[in-house]
Formats: sequence, structure tokens, C-alpha cells
Amino acid sequence: MTSPKTIFGSVALVIALGSLEKSIVTTPLPMIGQELHAGELLTWVVTAYLLASTAVLPLYGKLSDIFGRVRMLNISITFFVLGAIACGLSQDINTLIASRVLQGIGGGGLIALAFTVIADSIPAKEVGKYQGYISAVYAVSSIAGPLLGGFFTEHLTWRWVFWINIPLGILAVWLINKNLNHLSVCRKSRFDWGGALLLMVATTLLLLVISPEANLSKSLLVGLFLFVIGMLIVVERAVSDPILPRKLFQLSGYITSVFLILCSQLLMFAMLVYLPLQMQWQQGMTASKSGMIMVVFMFSITTGAYFAGKYIAKTGFYKRVVVIGFILTTCALVQLYLSFYVHISLAFAGLGLGFTLPALSVVVQHILPAQDRGIGMSMFSFGRELGGAIGVAVCSAIFHSQVTSTDITDIVDPQILQHGFSLTYLAMAVIAFFATMLTLFMLKTRPLD
Repeated sequence: MTSPKTIFGSVALVIALGSLEKSIVTTPLPMIGQELHAGELLTWVVTAYLLASTAVLPLYGKLSDIFGRVRMLNISITFFVLGAIACGLSQDINTLIASRVLQGIGGGGLIALAFTVIADSIPAKEVGKYQGYISAVYAVSSIAGPLLGGFFTEHLTWRWVFWINIPLGILAVWLINKNLNHLSVCRKSRFDWGGALLLMVATTLLLLVISPEANLSKSLLVGLFLFVIGMLIVVERAVSDPILPRKLFQLSGYITSVFLILCSQLLMFAMLVYLPLQMQWQQGMTASKSGMIMVVFMFSITTGAYFAGKYIAKTGFYKRVVVIGFILTTCALVQLYLSFYVHISLAFAGLGLGFTLPALSVVVQHILPAQDRGIGMSMFSFGRELGGAIGVAVCSAIFHSQVTSTDITDIVDPQILQHGFSLTYLAMAVIAFFATMLTLFMLKTRPLD
């Protein structure tokens, strides 16, 4: 039987690929825009990938429940690598954006299926400690991404940020087929294609509604979103094996855990985006110096996840870990609001958010039935991805309610900037406190197997 360490090692590269792709492309964006004459379409190089990868998350989960994890991982990596090749060969911005959509369709399955494989193979009580390793992979990938992007752009060409995925993808396929063939379990069921299509459309519309880069009528998008959701409910009631099984919503603690991981990622991305902006815009730091300070935050997340996972594996208690995590995050955000020992607040926030990651994953893995684990873990991953998008959008709305200039270089008075950032941190502290209360009163404690 394949050991948990071998299983984790086989999917760690898959997790790294999915995480790296979100950050490696950010550094060469100016060069890409200049060479391809991108203009205002440049940000869609990032947005197109995020939209596509998030929209297909539930689809991969359900398909893996029916056709097996390994088969869907192979398909996911194939789309991802083909998209990367197309990106590297793109000669204009429209082709690059279309290629990023193809790459995102593959990328959506990478992390979701990797987590599902771990949930299939490692007991719930033990999976906590592996979250520390997962967080380490995330942290290294997030830090290495911009560095690699800058290196390729300066010494080779920006196209290498995509071509690097070819050898890594081939290696990932070899590892999962060598070590994970025992997970090629299928079951007979008619796939709910209508529900899948409507769910992807609904997800895309929701992301466009909250995206500050979508230059479309918000009222039109909201109306279309509500219409598609209504259609989805009608279709799902009529099929025998819906893409969103009703029993998922009836599992005690599942919806609560999905909402809590959404809150956790909302807070994490809010800090990842707005703290560096404050350091550069208000305090005049260089990008590299603010980036080095944010390493404290990423290192603390990894440390918190590692030790929380060890504690859960040893004791089986997870609820108190989530509560402590959100309390630490609330205190850290209050510190940021007061501009009180920012470096310490970064460490507190990182530890707190790190605590929540393994604990909530343990809850979800423990309560999901094996036949619905793929879609269940994918929806959990969907909540995590959606949380990041919502976090950036909400913070942008709050910040720009105080800082009204469209060009930040027009701002002369740093007090205006300070007020905008402080209000943003205060709003995030309220969300963290709400998550603490929700954990205390809604997340039930149950023994782990």
C-alpha cells in the first residue's frame, strides 16, 4: 500500500504548479504589455486564468467522483500544459488571454484534485499535519513565483514563465500515474452536464460581479446571475445524481466550514494585497522591501498550519484551533487599524490564519462520504478561491470610498491614505470577529477516527 508520504510527494508538485501559476505571471506583466501592445487588456492576463480555474472547480470534483481521481488529474494537467504552450507562443494579447483561459481550465483541477487525493488516502486525524507541508508548498511557490518571473524576464524571455510548466507538468503526470493508480476508482452514474454548465456560468457571473476589472453593467450581471441560479435549482431537482448533491447541504458542519474557509482566505488576501500597497504608497518603501516584510506573514502562516496540524493529529481537537486562529487574526487586524507594532501584527495574523487551514480541512474530510468527496472537496476549494476574490473586491470598495482619486499618485496628504487603509483593516477585523462567533456557535465538535 502506498504510504501517506509518497502520496503527498506525488501531489505536492501538482499543488506547486497550481499555486505558482497565480504569482509567477505578475512580475513580467509590464514587459508582456509592452511587447504585445496590451493596453487596458493587460490585467486580463491574470483575471482570465482566475475566472476559468475557479469556474471549473466543481466540475472536476464531480467528474473525479464518477471517473476517478487519476484520470481527471491527467486531463487537468494536459489542459494546463497545452494552455501554457499556447501562452508561450502567443503573438498578440487576445491570443494570450484565450490561452490563459485554456490554461485556467486545466489549472482549476490541479489543487482541488490534489486535496481530494489527500483526503482519500490519509485519515482525517492525520491529514492535519500534512496541511503544514501544503502551506509550506504554497508559501514557497508564492514567494518563488515573482522571483522566477523576474529572472526569466530579465535573463531569458517572459515566455519562459509559461514554458517552465511543460517539464514540471510532465514530471507531475509521471509521479501521479506511478504512485496513485490505486485511486483509479470509477462508479456508474450519468453525469449532470446541464447542471455543470449552469454552475460554471453562475460562478463566472459571480466572479465578474465582484471583480473590479469587469467593465460590464453590475445590475445586468446580477440579474443574469440570479436567473442562472434559478435555472440551476430547477435542473438539479430533476436529475438523479445532481452536480451539487442535496446531502452536502445537510451534512452537519460542512456549509459552516466552507463559509469559514472563505472568511479565512478573504482576510488573507486582503492583507496580502493591501499591506504592501500601504507600505509603498503611504510609507514610501520599495517593492522589494515591502515584499521582504510580507515574508514574515507567509512564514507565520506556514508555521501556524504546521503546528496546528501536529496538534490536531495528536489530540483530535480542531474547534479550539479555529477559534484561537480567528481571535489572533482579529487582534492583529485591530493592531493594524491602530498602527501598533505592525511586524508583530503580521506574525499574529499569519499564525491565526495558519491555524484555520488544517482544522477546517479536517472537518470537511471527516464528514464527507467517500462517493461525494470529490465534489465536496472541490466546493471547499471553491470557497477558498472565492474568498480571495471577494477579499480583494471588498477591500477595494472600502478603500476607494475614502481615497476617491483614480490615480493614487495624485494623493498628497498621507493622512487620507492612512484613513483609507485604517478603515479597510477595521472592516476586516469585524469580519474576523464574526468568523470567531460563527465558529463558537455553529461549528460542532466531534471525535476524529
